[in-house]
Amino acid sequence: MIPDHATWVRFPRFVGDAAMQLPVLRLLREIGEGPIVVWGPKAAVGLVEGTGLCDATVPDEGKPGPWAMARLLRKHRAARSIHFPKSLRPALAAWLARVPERIGVDESLAGPFNTHSGPFWKADGPFLLRYHAVLKRRWPDLPPMPFADFDPGVPIDRPAQPYLCLMPGSTWASKAWPAESYRMILLRARVEGFAVAVLGSPDEAAVCAAVAGTEGIDLCGRTTLQEAAAWLRGARGALGNDSGLSHLAAACGAPTLAIYGATDPRGSTPWGPRSRGLRRNDVPCAPCFLPVCAVEGHPCLTRIGPDETWKALMELISA
Repeated sequence: MIPDHATWVRFPRFVGDAAMQLPVLRLLREIGEGPIVVWGPKAAVGLVEGTGLCDATVPDEGKPGPWAMARLLRKHRAARSIHFPKSLRPALAAWLARVPERIGVDESLAGPFNTHSGPFWKADGPFLLRYHAVLKRRWPDLPPMPFADFDPGVPIDRPAQPYLCLMPGSTWASKAWPAESYRMILLRARVEGFAVAVLGSPDEAAVCAAVAGTEGIDLCGRTTLQEAAAWLRGARGALGNDSGLSHLAAACGAPTLAIYGATDPRGSTPWGPRSRGLRRNDVPCAPCFLPVCAVEGHPCLTRIGPDETWKALMELISA
């Protein structure tokens, strides 16, 4: 049942962006701002379905326009809308529905439709603290942004021995550490007594299979998002690119090492109690924020070796 007069939190479609809403939900629970409804694309909303972070979930039917979204908000007399996707649609929908409080970012011309708004891309610091700065415009005495400590509460068949999770996929080729380097990490982990689970989306099946070989547990495309979160929550450590699953790993509390090439860890390092971004500082073209590397040899990532990566991951795990 969808409660009336609730806080509606709009989830974005990408896994990493959705994972970055989990601390926002926990913060809203901490300050006791009434019932919470999470709405958005079906896969993203499914991440929190049945958990204690919200009171109801409302998956989109197709890709609704602002008028359809506004009708839904008006029907349930939403008390406020919190919408951090960099999109005009949810802000415009909340304005059309005359939602009393409309909290979001300035990007995509959304700022004028918000009652409380602030910059995202022009702000500094970790992404979660940029969201926090916007929320403080509504709640000036807001406590610090918490870690999500996300527990999806679903059962999985974990291995008997301690295990690591590797997430070698990426939406951008320029953010993908070489598959052979992940493979070397997996073989090192097996020698050290760890089982290794390899996670990814169905369209990352080839790279995940190459990394997993016969020694790893290839879960690529074989888990729901909640099941992937359960694997990450139980892992001794997680290693990935600047990708959605790295953000989800940190949200689940796993020691998480994310490898950076084209992007900048100063903003997008996964938000977790033991998370770190690993990058080379001696490559002048990085970060370039280009989807495809324009420099022969892709030095920002190929200069990061498996040995230093293994050492950094073990330091996080033992911290």
